[in-house]
Amino acid sequence: MTPPDLLNLAAGAATLGLAALSAGMGCGLQTRAARYITAFFACFALANLFGTFLLGGDAWLTAAAVRWLRVIEVPLVYLLGPLLYGYARAVTRPGHTPTRARLRWHLLPAGMAFVVSLANAVAPFDTAAAGETVFLLSFHAWLLQGTPYLLAALWHAFHPHLPQEHDAARQLGWLRGLLAVIVACWISSTLGRWAPAADIPGWPWLGVALNWLTTAGMYVLALSGLRQRILMARPPAARNTDASDATATGTAMDPRYQRSGLDASHCARIAAELTRLVQAERLYADPDFDLLRLSQRSGWPPNHVSQALNQGLGQNFFEFVNTFRIASATASLADGGDGRSVLEIALASGFGSKSTFNAVFKRMTGHTPREYRRLPATDKQADSCP
Repeated sequence: MTPPDLLNLAAGAATLGLAALSAGMGCGLQTRAARYITAFFACFALANLFGTFLLGGDAWLTAAAVRWLRVIEVPLVYLLGPLLYGYARAVTRPGHTPTRARLRWHLLPAGMAFVVSLANAVAPFDTAAAGETVFLLSFHAWLLQGTPYLLAALWHAFHPHLPQEHDAARQLGWLRGLLAVIVACWISSTLGRWAPAADIPGWPWLGVALNWLTTAGMYVLALSGLRQRILMARPPAARNTDASDATATGTAMDPRYQRSGLDASHCARIAAELTRLVQAERLYADPDFDLLRLSQRSGWPPNHVSQALNQGLGQNFFEFVNTFRIASATASLADGGDGRSVLEIALASGFGSKSTFNAVFKRMTGHTPREYRRLPATDKQADSCP
């Protein structure tokens, strides 16, 4: 085995361990996004396991043993693209759930690859020229099959369709990092199949560099996922206990705030100032208003703003801002002399779309905007948002 092969073997083993760790950390999470990313890392780890084993055992594995190992390895890589795309969709479009029929279509290429690999293991046909072409096509075509999924996932990551109350900045940043690493893997795998045949000078060492770059990216991703708790399970009971303890004691139980230096009285004072500022200057009417802009306008650091809202008011940023937006909208809808349409009122109140406005309005008032507009005046006063 050559030095580049040994280094590639070590990189494969390290990537395998990191992918297995990432899959293991996500096993306890119950969200749709968590199931996709856990399955993705599990498939990624198993594919690396078989690839590393085949690379290390190339000298002593029989042709029959290699064929049977391919029966498991080849279908796994066909699942990477659909699972990655499913995760991107789950993070950026949390309200959209695909049907089972659609999911089965995404699994069809993996099933076809399994059938071809199994047939080749049972009755080897890759010894003939035509049979070898068929098998090689199924062995390498996952790169082409997965590329549209990768591109679609990239599009969703940089054009997310998130409701305004959905705080997913950490998941989006982590998703983009994950996709950057997977792009490197795709390039490395493509070059690894094409470069030897093209006899590219210096390819073995370039392949080593790409493999170790991928390993480094996986390490950063696993560390980031652990620190931000994206890949780390936390039982619901523990979350509820922490929340109740924080409410009862008035202290910041969230680990993010343990070193902030703010106590309960500071949080309450900052929250009151933020409330006055947003209401007096109608900052909520800007649809692009976000936590960073509130921090810049108020002069408080973003982490202090976030802590004050969470610990002082029991709200995240989007819940806080939407309270003002809905209050503004209900006042306009209750005004019989306001002839603006629901969409015009939604936009004037700071919402970026009518669908988001309808969903938030229904959740916070129990009525759709049109229903609310038709309510008697006494009912509107009773149901108005604080």
